[in-house]
Amino acid sequence: MYELLQNLSVKSKKFFHPHRFDLKTLNELCRNSNDYYFVMMLEKKLIGYSFLRFFGHETPSFGCCIRNGYENKGFGMILTRWTIEKANELGFNKVILKTYKENISAQKIYKKIGFKIIGETKDKKQYRMKLIL
Repeated sequence: MYELLQNLSVKSKKFFHPHRFDLKTLNELCRNSNDYYFVMMLEKKLIGYSFLRFFGHETPSFGCCIRNGYENKGFGMILTRWTIEKANELGFNKVILKTYKENISAQKIYKKIGFKIIGETKDKKQYRMKLIL
């Protein structure tokens, strides 16, 4: 996963930064039993990463990224749908996320799946979105 995160596109790194991408942080995340982390493989290659993290709240936050070179090929939609289905299987009744207002491609995916804008962050740079499962 370290290699995937180190090689994200400039655009992905601009929009996806839920934690540091160093080995120490990734090892700590792997030991955290409260959150859920998933990877997407294609022909034995890790091409995507998603999570359901709580950040100290009761409702899981969703986030994902796709490997540089595999973006805009439908993998983001597949990984998002799969992770949301997993949230439902785990018994959660809603999922939340934040997305930058200029990240139009991600917003299209989220809206297509059913996420609704419920507000914005204090700095007004991101939308807060919610999906009822």
